[in-house]
Amino acid sequence: MTEVTGVTADVLHTLFRSDQGGHEQVVLCQDRATGLKAVIAIHSTALGPALGGTRFHPYPDEAAAVADALQLARGMSYKNAMAGLDHGGGKAVIIGDPARDRTEELLLAYGRMVASLGGRYVTACDVGTYVADMDVVARACRWTTGRSPEQGGAGDSSVLTAFGVYQGMRASAQHLWGDPSLRDRVVGIAGVGKVGRHLVGHLLAEGAQVVVTDVRGEAVDAIVEAHPAVRRVADTETLIRLAGLDIYAPCALGGALDDHTVPVLTASVVCGAANNQLAHPGVEKDLEDRGILYAPDYVVNAGGVIQVADELHGFDFERCRAKAAKIFDTTLAIFARAKADGVPPAAAADRIAEQRMADARASR
Repeated sequence: MTEVTGVTADVLHTLFRSDQGGHEQVVLCQDRATGLKAVIAIHSTALGPALGGTRFHPYPDEAAAVADALQLARGMSYKNAMAGLDHGGGKAVIIGDPARDRTEELLLAYGRMVASLGGRYVTACDVGTYVADMDVVARACRWTTGRSPEQGGAGDSSVLTAFGVYQGMRASAQHLWGDPSLRDRVVGIAGVGKVGRHLVGHLLAEGAQVVVTDVRGEAVDAIVEAHPAVRRVADTETLIRLAGLDIYAPCALGGALDDHTVPVLTASVVCGAANNQLAHPGVEKDLEDRGILYAPDYVVNAGGVIQVADELHGFDFERCRAKAAKIFDTTLAIFARAKADGVPPAAAADRIAEQRMADARASR
């Protein structure tokens, strides 16, 4: 494949010419002294400064990192629009193994890179980064959220992310079964990390039956030790085929719904915290054809971004929780729009988000 400036041609095509592109700015960052290699992607600032987390991940190559940043940034534009925030979408990825490569010097170098954008991009936590990391980044960049309460931040945003996913599940139950209660519903969670473990608590409190799996055995051990009623299965392959499964919640990395998983999925509802769950365009139609209700990921997992966005205005947890509770109503509205337009819920959500961004651009 032809390479242009070190990035494969298919990535450049995505950026400039495909329907998945339309990004305003992509910044390749490098600091040789600390080993920092990062990508900052700004998809849209139509609604305000781009807001999105920083992912720290050992990508197989730089092109994969750029592609992931582009996709995640675009998703943040739609997420922030559907959450009613005055923010556009952006995302950053740091290339490397956080367990091996994370240093204070590297995080400060990254903070300087974000600061160089002058507020066009506001960062936060994501997979591989934590509140303590954002406290370090904030020393070099004032456009940093997801900080600890001791540093004036909101703390762990996974708390409200999980709460929002829980509200999305309740809305899905209301739409499909006529009752928002999850009591006795069998919910399978793939990934019990920062968000998944909080989601387990919400579900058990309502009387749901919870089944979990995670590539990290210690994460499942911790869940089962804290909640003995939780069942464990060996892997995601087992979980998606589980007899009697009502709701499947992908809560790890993206691409969980693809040509392999959708045909064998036993659940009636998919509602999870992972970003970019649809592996490619058309999967949403495959789900609909099988009668599986899909709650769009960027709608139901918006609780975290609602939380970190509030830091910029003086954080108030109860105010954020009230906003996150509205994910229930937003999800129901998407299902209603999907039925009215004769399209899958993912397409209905896209239409609503795109209209808000278009209205904002037109009013400039």
